[in-house]
Amino acid sequence: MMLVCLCALLSVSTPPLSAQTRVADGWFRYTPFGHSLLADVHPDLVRMDIAANTNHPTYDYTQGGKQYRTTTLTMFGLSLPIWTGQVVDERFYLNVKMTLSASLWMDLFESTTSPITNTDFRVSLPTWTFMHQCRLGFMKNYSVAWSPFKHESTHIGDELLLQHVDQGYPLRRVNVSYNYTELQFTVNETADRYSSNHCLRAGVMILLSPKRGWYFIEQRDGDESLAQPRLSPWEAYLQYQYQSDTSPHGFQAVVSAELRNRAIYGYPVFSYDGQTLSSKEQKEKRRFTYNIFAGVRYNTPNYDGYFSRFAFGIRAYHGNCPHGQFRNIDNFSQIGACLIFE
Repeated sequence: MMLVCLCALLSVSTPPLSAQTRVADGWFRYTPFGHSLLADVHPDLVRMDIAANTNHPTYDYTQGGKQYRTTTLTMFGLSLPIWTGQVVDERFYLNVKMTLSASLWMDLFESTTSPITNTDFRVSLPTWTFMHQCRLGFMKNYSVAWSPFKHESTHIGDELLLQHVDQGYPLRRVNVSYNYTELQFTVNETADRYSSNHCLRAGVMILLSPKRGWYFIEQRDGDESLAQPRLSPWEAYLQYQYQSDTSPHGFQAVVSAELRNRAIYGYPVFSYDGQTLSSKEQKEKRRFTYNIFAGVRYNTPNYDGYFSRFAFGIRAYHGNCPHGQFRNIDNFSQIGACLIFE
């Protein structure tokens, strides 16, 4: 029964942005703006990748020594609408929502056990997005979004953790868990999902507890002194997304890209060749990461709401490993097929 109610809630679309909206009509309504772009490394949408990515002994369960592995990454993201509508007049809009997401990185094609490599969980208090429709040349609108409080925690897969214990890793698990606030500025929100649009977005994540950092090592999980000082209490990104006009059959081309500057985590990178365990010191430093999606999106013709569109294409990533405690691994690459539901 609860699932039916939730589906009914998410299927309610909002009036056009040019229509007058009463305060009472704005509760729990879908809004066409303020959503993740398709190349966001941690989006609040549903996504599945089947891709070849750089292999590394730290997460290679078979220790086969291959240069690349084929893995799956599944993202479950959801925006829970609280209120959306006009403020001041028909040019100014406010959207309030909460986001939840979880990602599951699996070595699905490993023949012995198909281990879970890593899981990430994210939750936020209400995010406030203000949009102004200005229509000044190239700029159709701009928006400012603020998430006062967000939390992320990540967990290495149990089978890998047990393997690390068996192999005598002095650092078995890193507790990647942190609270942060996030600010975004967007030019040309895709408020009209059916028309051609160029969207630009800049954002910054700032730790709420800079002295604690992005991660820590508990005594039961390893030597606490192996963690290097936390020098980077922020993470910044630039994003761009282009969508073409929708064809009569509901299809449009989409290209989305992200450039992100973040910290490579500062603790040793371990390797195991089946006989010898070795480590390499990794000091915390900053790194640019590159994420791009290119494909085709299908828009349902008569309904503009949650799960009303899906996209299929190729997604490529390069930078430090984006998954949990493996973020201390540099030069991670991935390319493969990607399916996205919005």
